[in-house]
Amino acid sequence: MSMNLVLVVGILLLCLNSVGAKKRVMSWLCLEFCEETEDDVAMDMKQIERYKDVFSAVSFEKYTLGPNCTLLDNELIPVSDDIQALGLEAWPLLSSFPHYPEFIDWMREVFASPQVFIDQCVSEAAKYGYHGYNLDWEPTDDCTEQDGNDYATFIQTFAQGLHQNGLQLSVDYAGWSPIWNLTAIAESEADYIISMSTYTSNDDSFTNSLNKLTAAVDLGRAGVGLETVNATDGTRISLDRVKWRFDQMTAAGVQEVDLWRSPVPPLWMPIIAEWALGGEDGNNV
Repeated sequence: MSMNLVLVVGILLLCLNSVGAKKRVMSWLCLEFCEETEDDVAMDMKQIERYKDVFSAVSFEKYTLGPNCTLLDNELIPVSDDIQALGLEAWPLLSSFPHYPEFIDWMREVFASPQVFIDQCVSEAAKYGYHGYNLDWEPTDDCTEQDGNDYATFIQTFAQGLHQNGLQLSVDYAGWSPIWNLTAIAESEADYIISMSTYTSNDDSFTNSLNKLTAAVDLGRAGVGLETVNATDGTRISLDRVKWRFDQMTAAGVQEVDLWRSPVPPLWMPIIAEWALGGEDGNNV
């Protein structure tokens, strides 16, 4: 890490007290699901610690859904305590990895008996001190429009159940499956609704996806997902295109960015810090 970069971000942080409300920045930790070692995860956490005044929250791979409404712990490298020790919100992922073809059937079991699943989530949150859950179910087989309606109904029930226990819910969505009825999801009480469609490396597609998000979801709950590499080929994204995306978010009035995944490219951090800490219009730093 360049000392000049650290100095630039440090100066931006000093401006926080003199500008408007901080915008939300969340990063995801993929852990062993992305073949990270303990040393890799330690480096991820070191970056998060260095920029803990820029980040608001960290979501991390932890749980998936099994048959009979079972919350399954994937037993990955533990990070929740370290995240909370930094004063950041810890949001375990509820994911569908490794995408079993039966996953939609297991989802339908939860739709029919949601409380069984919700009670397990509440119990785990009480045990580990989570801030909430990040719901990222992506079934790949045989989804219908009715499944999308039922998923939105479950999201509402899940949000209410978590709220009753002092917890929050964020939901990730994309556009490639009928499981995501964005209009219905936006009508739920989910605390944050995060677009994965904005992962795209195409500028026009990004703009269209951003517009769909902000048209459906109020700005206080709308999260823009960004991949930290080119979504098409895994190469670096040029800094001018990164800056362009943050300029688009500023113009749209979005208050949250969600980064898939740590480690965030170091040269992104001054751009992110200025956006997050620069006041309501993102341009006051």
